[in-house]
Amino acid sequence: MTDLQPPASGVRSVRRAMATLDFLAAAAPAAVRVTDVAGHLGLSLATASRLLATLADSGYASRASERRFTVGPRSVMLAVDWVTRLRDAAAEPIARVRAATGESVMLSQLPGDAVVPIAWRKPPGWPVEFAGKLAEHGPAVPLGATATGRAMLGKLPHGQRARLLPPEPYPQFTERTMTTWSSLRQAIRDGERTGLHIEHGEADADLWCCATALEPGPDGEVLALTVVAMGEPAARERARICRAMRRESQNVGFLLSPAG
Repeated sequence: MTDLQPPASGVRSVRRAMATLDFLAAAAPAAVRVTDVAGHLGLSLATASRLLATLADSGYASRASERRFTVGPRSVMLAVDWVTRLRDAAAEPIARVRAATGESVMLSQLPGDAVVPIAWRKPPGWPVEFAGKLAEHGPAVPLGATATGRAMLGKLPHGQRARLLPPEPYPQFTERTMTTWSSLRQAIRDGERTGLHIEHGEADADLWCCATALEPGPDGEVLALTVVAMGEPAARERARICRAMRRESQNVGFLLSPAG
């Protein structure tokens, strides 16, 4: 019979990857250095660096800065304690925004270089296909193409913004997508001035979004609260959404602060 057992080196690699994910999840939202992983697993720096790079390329880790890594879009939910704390703090404000607007509401975090939804309240009857649209976007869409991403970019230093954006011209998803830094910079400035970042179908022609950045969490998390609507709401609805977002974003920020 053919021996179907994987080679020992393959098993060892899988175990190392799983141990690394556990290490990243336990540290989240803080990022860890390559040297931290190497010391924790007893690896050389070169091996630890390759392991983290492979996990990042697969979406299981994110590059937070030069030679620092944290959980990625596909592994963030492993950081149970941290995710639970964020969800618990945001639960009531998110529920109030959903009740006031009748739209879908998300709390998102930027662990490294990709936006990840942490909590999401959908209204009754929200079509499954739109939930699929949001799931497809996530890390696949550059930050500048979404209101959530622009809200987060507005809170970052210029050098970090540049690292997170693709080369110009940026990928174009619809005729409304901004493809240059000059247009994106103006949109970020407008959102910073009003406190609200609006998305008019830049990432998906069927979606309208309103996002606001929250104050950094107690561990320095980059967070944003977003209302997602199917199509642009009427003027009265937009005004109600903006009022609810301004009011409840302050509540979420307080509840996430150490004093809260």
